[in-house]
Amino acid sequence: MNNEPEIASHYAYERLYEAILQALDNAGIPAGNVSRKVIAAIDEFHVRGQEVSHELAAAAGLQPAMRILDVGCGLGGACRMLADEYGCDVTGIDITADYIRTARQLSALTGLQHSTRFVQGSALALPFNNNSFDVVLTQHVQMNIADKKTFYAEIERVLTAGGRFIYYDILSNDQLPIYFPVPWAAGASMSYLITSQQLHMLLHDTGLQRIQVKDDTGKGIAFFNNLLNRISKKGLPALGLHLLMGDTALEKLNNLHKNLKEGHIMLETGIYEKTTT
Repeated sequence: MNNEPEIASHYAYERLYEAILQALDNAGIPAGNVSRKVIAAIDEFHVRGQEVSHELAAAAGLQPAMRILDVGCGLGGACRMLADEYGCDVTGIDITADYIRTARQLSALTGLQHSTRFVQGSALALPFNNNSFDVVLTQHVQMNIADKKTFYAEIERVLTAGGRFIYYDILSNDQLPIYFPVPWAAGASMSYLITSQQLHMLLHDTGLQRIQVKDDTGKGIAFFNNLLNRISKKGLPALGLHLLMGDTALEKLNNLHKNLKEGHIMLETGIYEKTTT
């Protein structure tokens, strides 16, 4: 099943880069004075943002000059962080044209256009040769992908022998129903959650070996407790993930928080390794 056109439409945001520039201006930050850290609140479209990306990078032992692919890279925030702080050679791919256009422009705006590359394309047919990357990263991507067998097979294919797959995912708890809308789906037709056990079976069958897995749900709940408390007191900030979610942003964030608190979903990070050529 190829649901990519529906998913691309869900995330589409015409003139997104211009909207971000306007939000920066509203926050009193001129376009000529924008650093990577200034846009960190918006350019990583997943729970806990760059905090969890830093944790994963440290746990995976990333080294300078490693070739990294971020599948479902969104606006490219993790790519820029890994290029800037770790000296890695980073490529991002995403199906959403608006995100790729914005990722390229944000890299240029922050002076990182020469160390990051962004490609519009399908996660189910990665336009890269076999054994092209030392690390493949995904953060909050598989929830939108129905054909997970192909998704993980493509990740395994482009990894070098000994290369590592790093993920940060929203997973189902025993296929319990969830509250919609959420950031990745307006309704059940766009949401393809699996359980942690199902994920590990898929990765094992793909030929990847488990190195480390952690339940990050508690940290995610704490993140939302703080975020929603700030919003209730001060309103939505000029810069934040709500810019990517439209008029229903607050409802989506509240539902994600509620789904986590009530145990309908969980957050998990993991590292796997490719052991064969």
